[in-house]
Amino acid sequence: MFGYVVANMDKLTPEQRELYRAYYCGLCAELGRRHGQLSRTTLTYDMAFLILLLSSLEGEEAALKPLRCAVHPLKKHSAFISTFTPYAADMNLILAHAQRLDSWEDDRKLFSLSQARLLESAALEAEKAHPRQAGAIAGALRELSLMEKEDVTNPDLPASCFGRLLGEVFVPDAASAHADALYGMGFTLGRFIYMMDAVLDLKDDLKKKRYNPLITTPSDRHEEILHLHMAQCAACFEKMEIRRNRELLENILYSGVWTRYAARRRREEKA
Repeated sequence: MFGYVVANMDKLTPEQRELYRAYYCGLCAELGRRHGQLSRTTLTYDMAFLILLLSSLEGEEAALKPLRCAVHPLKKHSAFISTFTPYAADMNLILAHAQRLDSWEDDRKLFSLSQARLLESAALEAEKAHPRQAGAIAGALRELSLMEKEDVTNPDLPASCFGRLLGEVFVPDAASAHADALYGMGFTLGRFIYMMDAVLDLKDDLKKKRYNPLITTPSDRHEEILHLHMAQCAACFEKMEIRRNRELLENILYSGVWTRYAARRRREEKA
């Protein structure tokens, strides 16, 4: 259910592309440093977005550093490790571990189970460091699992559940002056992500007889629902006092999050 919060690279300037990749590369490096090299395979742009949002809200200036890694051993590239990167690395790992366990429960894929076991020790350490977020993630996933078993067809219920999960993840410090705004941002973005995932997976879920809350929702309403959820997220974003990188954040929220949906529509039109 991750991988939707990305930039539209075609609409970024070369400088914005370098900065965006630097946040992503910094997260990758920090995952390896904190949790071992295997954890780098769990890397998502979603948590890179969180770092970008948090650091931009605080006005943190990105000091880019040249970096080599196992993926790009011959060529140095820019990386930035924000003061928020360690937190995002922990959240990335906790969510990845939970996602693999969920995949095992749903599809009984041994690969998901083996990955979950390999990540388990590091994930447990990260959970100990962030009990509020870890508790919220576990609780929300239990709720979602129950809704799936009960075949809940009101999509607003599971979407809000996932929204609460991401809302807690978006708040590193509950005592922060930005805590309420960040929770609202995470909550509305989480609802959008859940609905986007449901829309894009619907045909496959029907074919494989898997749960999807949109089964009883007319397909001609799907895009309208997605726009409604993103409008709510955009309203939260516009209220935030972003001190840096506003154009890059706007690219992600107003264009990038739609790239997978647009790609799917193009494929359907050609078929």
